[in-house]
Amino acid sequence: MTLHVLFTKDGIPGWIGSEPREGSEAVEDLALEFLVAHRRTTKGNWVARPAPVPVEPTPEELAARAQAEHEAALADRDRAVREALAEEADPLFFRWQRGEGTQEAWLAAVAAVKERFPKPAPL
Repeated sequence: MTLHVLFTKDGIPGWIGSEPREGSEAVEDLALEFLVAHRRTTKGNWVARPAPVPVEPTPEELAARAQAEHEAALADRDRAVREALAEEADPLFFRWQRGEGTQEAWLAAVAAVKERFPKPAPL
């Protein structure tokens, strides 16, 4: 199979496709996996590219990630509380307002919902 490759100045395949593109070169009998893992030297030889070294996140990135996860947990909790209150406590509130129920029953339902969905611990 012929692939078309656009090389960077370092000999790294920067674009690989099945159709030609301006500046690309036809490369035959080389698999996509091979092209991704190798680069071509100025003499035309193929050499393996070193595996990328994973970069440890900075303390700032870790803090930002933790903050985002905390905010997402708060949003999930708020959504769950709103849904549960609408389903369980709101009917009791409206019964109380119409004189068909008690304020205590409504407040107990609100407290039960909030107890089931505690707020995530602050950072």
